[in-house]
Amino acid sequence: MTTIQDEIFKHLLPNAKKLADFGFINTDGAWHYKAELAPGFELTVTIKGDTITSPVIDTDSGHPYVLHLDPANSGLFVGQIRGAYIAVLTAIAKDCCDPTMFTTGQMEAVIAAVADEFDEHPEFLWAKFPNNAIIRRADNRKWYALLVKVTEDKVGLPDKDPVDVLVVRADPATIADQLHSGAALPAYHMNKQHWLSYRLNNGTDLKWLMARVGESRELAK
Repeated sequence: MTTIQDEIFKHLLPNAKKLADFGFINTDGAWHYKAELAPGFELTVTIKGDTITSPVIDTDSGHPYVLHLDPANSGLFVGQIRGAYIAVLTAIAKDCCDPTMFTTGQMEAVIAAVADEFDEHPEFLWAKFPNNAIIRRADNRKWYALLVKVTEDKVGLPDKDPVDVLVVRADPATIADQLHSGAALPAYHMNKQHWLSYRLNNGTDLKWLMARVGESRELAK
């Protein structure tokens, strides 16, 4: 069942800089934010990677308050808590997140893994192409990953269905080898002598993909 939180953060990814500017505190790799919804009722939003939790606590009892999560529950006080809860989460979604419309959870898993390992995040640069983003090194601002949704024919496949594609840097020998073996596809949008593409469909091992991302990041030094 889709929750209030899931619906608000649908197709969004947290942005670390925006979280800090909003007032989130980073502790041990997780971002935390607290807000009072009503006297004695506190919302704590925790964001780690692409995982978000937003429990409401009755501070008098120390127990979670959950009545606001069920639309069947009505009443003035429940409505007050629900309205305040939605308002805070909506503000966080608006001010702290970037859009993503990628089809597969694997693309979001790559983005979350890059954030955890390198503390670097996608940038959505093109208003005309809101599904496309780049990731670059924080130190020299060089791109090392391009995240796009394109039709399959744009990367050498026979059909025209939308597909999520990760484009990364690679050395010429790796490009030739992986194109020959079918492990990779021709680079979309980038120089095909120095970049290649991977189709993301939840069938590729995340650890293997992150090794390719790491190699690309090294080539961007």
